[in-house]
Amino acid sequence: MVFSPYFSLFLRLILAFLIVVAGPLVSYFFEGPLLRANTTSRQKIFFYRYILLTQWPLAALAVGIVGAGKLLRAPVASGPALPVWLHWLFCGLVAGFFVLGFMPIFQSLRGDKYRARYERAFRRSLAQAPGLLPETSQERRWFAAISITSGVCEEVLCRGFLIGFLMRMPGGLHLPMSVALVLSAVFFGLNHIYQGKAGLISTTLGGLAFGGLFLLTGSLLLPMLFHAAADLQGLFILRPSKPAEAAA
Repeated sequence: MVFSPYFSLFLRLILAFLIVVAGPLVSYFFEGPLLRANTTSRQKIFFYRYILLTQWPLAALAVGIVGAGKLLRAPVASGPALPVWLHWLFCGLVAGFFVLGFMPIFQSLRGDKYRARYERAFRRSLAQAPGLLPETSQERRWFAAISITSGVCEEVLCRGFLIGFLMRMPGGLHLPMSVALVLSAVFFGLNHIYQGKAGLISTTLGGLAFGGLFLLTGSLLLPMLFHAAADLQGLFILRPSKPAEAAA
């Protein structure tokens, strides 16, 4: 899709505004109260559909503005390169985050006792957004859909688009890659403020890790895969361990 330069700039500004300003406001004032309520299955599915109907069009807009090829490739930093020791330190921190992030699924495979322990921790971490947690088979199918959606669309918007936008903003203001990475992670966390303070911190750290993986590998494909897998592991952890628990 080809836009005129001025219209393309206008769309970039609109999309950046939606991610940086509108997204956190909607998360705090609309999504938070909705998910904190004692939601029914119908209300949960409404929220799942809302995620699908908002994220895919925004991701498609980003692809239309920037182009799929540019979005999937990490932007090239200008200026001096990072010292070797700092580069490897950052690699270690990113790797450590993913080891810890996927520890619940690895530990849960050891047996139901471990899975139940992580289930309790998972529910505590989302205590501010109980309406997000799937319970029925239908809810679990929708949750799988939004997990894949988040893995693709949030990476396109918050990594593929936003990092590049912050590094080459209109008006000649170009932020260093490290600053763009941190800011994109902060805005990613603010878009999940409906999860409360703990969720805000964890998603911001996740944004740093996904952004770091994007910049280190030069491709958005691996962050997409890891992001979707991290969300999908909740389906395994939250599965009923016994028929009696499922009935309860």
